Amino acid sequence: MTLLLSEPQVEALLDMKEVVPALEEAFRRESAGEAVNSPRTRSRAPGAVINAMHASLPYLGRSGLKCYLSSAKGTRFVFLLFDSKDSELLAVMGADVLGRFRTGGASGVATKHMHPSRNPTLAVLGSGRQALTQVIAIQTAVGLTRAKVWSPNPGHREAFAGKLSGLGIDAEAALTASGAMRGVQVASTITSAAVPFVEETAVEDLSHINVCGGNNPEHSEITAGAVGTFETIAVDDLPQAKTEYGDLIQAEAAGTFYWGKAVELKEIISGRVKPKGKTMFKSGGAALEDVAVASVVYDKAVKLGGFPEASLGFPTF
Repeated sequence: MTLLLSEPQVEALLDMKEVVPALEEAFRRESAGEAVNSPRTRSRAPGAVINAMHASLPYLGRSGLKCYLSSAKGTRFVFLLFDSKDSELLAVMGADVLGRFRTGGASGVATKHMHPSRNPTLAVLGSGRQALTQVIAIQTAVGLTRAKVWSPNPGHREAFAGKLSGLGIDAEAALTASGAMRGVQVASTITSAAVPFVEETAVEDLSHINVCGGNNPEHSEITAGAVGTFETIAVDDLPQAKTEYGDLIQAEAAGTFYWGKAVELKEIISGRVKPKGKTMFKSGGAALEDVAVASVVYDKAVKLGGFPEASLGFPTF
């Protein structure tokens, strides 16, 4: 039988305290050759783009596929979780909230391993649907009591600062992106910006930044000059980064970055690479993260019981 989990059900089952260690373990296992990630693929048609990403985590006995279609009507996400041993389709679940948790969770893991000091002050650049899980994940991973918030819309940033106050975080809205990062140790950018807005002078006080807003080679949040100020630059998946991550692709074109400088986050988590100087994590979302988080959701759903199931009648060959 296959579990069928809606977006609200997935959201109710997710807990960042479980997501962060699950992602940490997935990257550690990948470094040991015990997990396999494949870069995202896209098919473009007039008015629509369908995206697919898949990975296998043999240590869990799980494989999975996330696909999502974007059109003028919006984006719809779905995730398929398989048992790798007997080919059973374990679950079909909504994957929008799942994606927010895995993206935020990856920033939490990166911050923990690339900026080891606890309770930093955080600058959050962006106040949209993915911003809250960035904060919750970093709070979970390293502790957080103070944050500064910026987004282009004054009402949105004020409202988001108020939401963070409800999490026990002393949060204030900043008038500018550079103002949000002034006197701050850690930042996360999570916007839909196509044109970079994080300037070189704005990152002078930072020790670490998570750049999470895009996976389009023509878009970037951080200028090439700012990228060049970071000594250690990690990505979630290097082959994917070379084709999608505009922040780094554009910095390479400008001569402030070269791909030999980039390391994969798994190598830092495993201890094979030690971060040096100012650090940056460029996140575009990796399929192994989705499989790890979907497994957390599935295991909890099975334990609790009471969720809808269906027999899809797949033949076995």
